[in-house]
Amino acid sequence: MKLAAVVVLYHPDENLVRNINSYLPQVDTLVLWDNTPEGEKSAPLSLSGVCHPERLEYMGCGRNVGIGAALNQAVAYARDNGFTHLLTLDQDSYFREGDFRRYLENIRAYGEDAEAIFSTNYFIVSQQTSSYPVAESVEEVTSAMTSGTVYPVALFEKLGNFMEELFVWGIDCEFCWRARRQQIPTYCFRSILLQHDLGYQKKKHRLLGKEVFPNEYPPQRTYYNVRNGIILHRLYPDCLNLKAHLHYHLYKRIVFVLLYEQQKFAKGKALWEGYRDGKRNRLGERK
Repeated sequence: MKLAAVVVLYHPDENLVRNINSYLPQVDTLVLWDNTPEGEKSAPLSLSGVCHPERLEYMGCGRNVGIGAALNQAVAYARDNGFTHLLTLDQDSYFREGDFRRYLENIRAYGEDAEAIFSTNYFIVSQQTSSYPVAESVEEVTSAMTSGTVYPVALFEKLGNFMEELFVWGIDCEFCWRARRQQIPTYCFRSILLQHDLGYQKKKHRLLGKEVFPNEYPPQRTYYNVRNGIILHRLYPDCLNLKAHLHYHLYKRIVFVLLYEQQKFAKGKALWEGYRDGKRNRLGERK
């Protein structure tokens, strides 16, 4: 296995080097695609303390091109440079010591030519719980998140690239669903925990006697969450439950924005425009 990895950066915090060092010793090259717009950078990116700086490839074009386009740049790099597999990661995710090595050993057991997508279990730091019960088993799942997923590079020749027209949100699920239609499975190693967080959960509240933990996505992300869910349901009605999606990302979110969140007008507008543009099947970057 010749493994490339990619992390899409967007205003990374001080934990970036720690996170990178948790997997860099086991990858051959790490592509850092910087989506932070040039005018929003307060200081040059500092990577002091990275364990293998010679393995880094820094890329970007000075603006936010979205997650899909950034990942597709990494796909092209991996293909052009003879890599067999591509690992995609979020900037705030990391592995506990030994977990990434075990993850790669499990993937290698399938053979270099295996047509499958591989993913981890996730330990959600803010909730102090895992996405799936931890077990020494491999489970076939319908989709996997971007962070921690390993793709054979040959799959992109067969299935095409990531759907960058979505810009953000749902790009990872869409690729897995597309693969599933071609009888290509997505496997989750439930004993491998990637330390990860979901969205922008900041503070717990009580509502009608129940504890709630709003996901305080910023306006732009709020828009894509709603819009892309509607569009992906149209493309994959058997994979995405639109009623459940809108209940979480639209209806509950309206209540949370009104009661608890800042930027109420901007987020309310994003919710409405996301719903409207989803119904219109409008893709691409939000204008």
